[in-house]
Amino acid sequence: MEKAQYGILRFAKYKGPEIGNIEAHNERTKEKYAGNPDVDISKSKQNFHLVTPKRKC
Repeated sequence: MEKAQYGILRFAKYKGPEIGNIEAHNERTKEKYAGNPDVDISKSKQNFHLVTPKRKC
């Protein structure tokens, strides 16, 4: 039996300086996460964009 494949998408509006923090969180650019030590940053290379960003913040 095949494992089901699915994704979870969440949308929210952000403004100003919080955008950079949100991007860092989504792209896993931090080296360590105090709030969630289970984050596996070695899998960051598997990230993909549905829409390619025009620039990096």
